Amino acid sequence: MSNHLSHYSAPGARHRTPGCDSRHDEAILRAEIKRLVRALSPYGVLSRDALGREVGADSWHEPRFERALDAAVKQGKIVALPLGFYGLPHHV
Repeated sequence: MSNHLSHYSAPGARHRTPGCDSRHDEAILRAEIKRLVRALSPYGVLSRDALGREVGADSWHEPRFERALDAAVKQGKIVALPLGFYGLPHHV
């Protein structure tokens, strides 16, 4: 007896192609960077730990906070300051 469900896809299930995965990851990274910038906006400057608390980084997958913060610094959206502080370019 053959299993007719072996080729079944749940309604709404998405099949991703390799290019789609990278675009999805890039979209997530852009959203995470925006979240970091928004969290810094009211303060101008925060320590890395305080910034992590503001964005709820403890609920992010392990490397995502560091990856987003590094990317934001490389893109010039956030400035790395001495002693583990980060700021917005127009505040420093």
